[in-house]
Amino acid sequence: MSKINFYLLEYAYTYILRHKSKNFFIVTVFTLLVALLASLFFITTSVEHELTSRIENQPDIVVENYQAGKPSSINVLLLDKLLEIDGISSGKIRVQGSYYFRAKDKTFHIVGIDAFEQQNDPFIQKLLNIYDLNSSSMLVSKSVQDVMKKAYYTDYFNFIKPDGNLQRVYIKASFDTAKRVELKNLIVMQKETAKKIFGYAANQATDIALDVANKNELDFISSKIRLILPNVKVISKNDLRVKYEKLFNYDSGVFLSLFVIAIFTFFVIIYDKANGLSSEEKREIGILKALGWRVEDVLHAKFYEAALLSFFSFFLGLLLAFIYVFILKAPLLGDIFMHENLLNIHTFRLDVYVELSYVLLIFLLSVPIYIAATLIPSWRVATLDADEVMR
Repeated sequence: MSKINFYLLEYAYTYILRHKSKNFFIVTVFTLLVALLASLFFITTSVEHELTSRIENQPDIVVENYQAGKPSSINVLLLDKLLEIDGISSGKIRVQGSYYFRAKDKTFHIVGIDAFEQQNDPFIQKLLNIYDLNSSSMLVSKSVQDVMKKAYYTDYFNFIKPDGNLQRVYIKASFDTAKRVELKNLIVMQKETAKKIFGYAANQATDIALDVANKNELDFISSKIRLILPNVKVISKNDLRVKYEKLFNYDSGVFLSLFVIAIFTFFVIIYDKANGLSSEEKREIGILKALGWRVEDVLHAKFYEAALLSFFSFFLGLLLAFIYVFILKAPLLGDIFMHENLLNIHTFRLDVYVELSYVLLIFLLSVPIYIAATLIPSWRVATLDADEVMR
């Protein structure tokens, strides 16, 4: 087909309108199946993309202390011992954690900083380049500021320390987290102030963050740290990647079930369509042949018919999936990717990120197969004599 025959295209269009009920069912099922598959791929690719960007903002290695199987504070003197390991270029102690505000049933995430310390997260580093903090001031996100205002804290906030005493910290400024939805509950203050709120002694911290000169040695250096300090938990960027990749393996039960059910349903429809034409469709092809239509004319008309239905359903399914995932934020289906607080889909912005290879895969699994399932039985009937078909 070097060019489009608009007369045949018009005939195919009118044929679709004349068989509204049958074609409406096909379009509905086709669209829903494409929308389901596209939604699954949109969610996984978008979340994987965001996780990758989050991992890049993490230190190369994080060393945490555990006592009786539970996370505990770590001795800051261990930093000097860790810096003696070949391959570690720099390190710092970190003071951070969650603070529960009982009055409003909200949890804040406190990050302690030193004024002259380089931050792994560029967002926090940008804040420190703009604002100077002292021991009695802090930076809070717009979300945290709104929560505090509801409790009538406008200029300062009283943190309750583990011993029951209050630690008053003044709000120096608030900031907008924009796309960084995971930072919406962020509070930034000096480390010494954060230590008082968490009840740490002078030689205690939350964990130790290390940077490695050669990123290919991450696993090797992590193993060395575990040998030197058997009671600590060592988490590298590679560990995080493996941890998150497991969430998106296609052997995940729910994901695989949905994928198989969708494909199976679609191929049942295709099989039924390819199995033969109805008597009415056969009679119509016979009439067209009696009027002088050639076999290729019939096939061209059927091709236009199948193409109109499949392309319309395919793009409508993609549009519905796009709205469902990136505008409505994937209700219900997004819960598949929640794994015991390891990953909460609702803390993700789900920015528009689409891998064209997945879109092409859905296209190849649907449109060409449907067109072929329409053309094959039509070709079988069109090659017969007109009188034989209309008997």
